[in-house]
Amino acid sequence: MSDEHVQHTWNLVRDADGDEISIDLLTDGETVQVDGGDGESYSAVNARRDIEEQLLPKYTGRGYRVASAYAVNDPEPHTADEAVVDDAEPDGRPERCPECGSPVEYEPRHCTDLREGEAWLCTGCRWGRFVTA
Repeated sequence: MSDEHVQHTWNLVRDADGDEISIDLLTDGETVQVDGGDGESYSAVNARRDIEEQLLPKYTGRGYRVASAYAVNDPEPHTADEAVVDDAEPDGRPERCPECGSPVEYEPRHCTDLREGEAWLCTGCRWGRFVTA
């Protein structure tokens, strides 16, 4: 059997009789399949939360314990290089602050009371100009 469609698996066992259950979260992030137990299969918006907050407590309440839980496939793998690209400084850096003449720095996640986003900020007076609208 192929597990290419499985994102995460939880294996449960009941020590009293050795009964086993496996719960699979599929790579779509919305589909849950249960092998054993009630044999449930359904889709939910936040299926991982459903598993952790509903299914696991349901079965542990019936005497099962989580024997193992592990990631099988990551549907959207992320690399360290992607984080660097996301925070890369864009073109158009002002040479100096137009208010006080101090150097400016790039802030990818600057937040004010009214706005959030990429911005150039003065290292002196904290003048700011957002990069994107």
